[in-house]
Amino acid sequence: MSTVSAAKPTSTGWVRFVAWAVVCLGAAGLVALVSSPLVGVAAGLAVAVLGAAVNALTRASRTMDRIFTEELD
Repeated sequence: MSTVSAAKPTSTGWVRFVAWAVVCLGAAGLVALVSSPLVGVAAGLAVAVLGAAVNALTRASRTMDRIFTEELD
């Protein structure tokens, strides 16, 4: 492990989770206000799934970068 990877904070997972929760609730509330509550719930779930997918892909990308860095050192 290098000093660069040791200095990176790893406790930002809950911050991203809270941010995505606020986005999901806001999107669901906005859609529910304009249309029906059922459509608002569906929109909130869609944004939540999109956020989870982006989070998983970002984490996978960081993991692959770390693996490649360790292998090339």
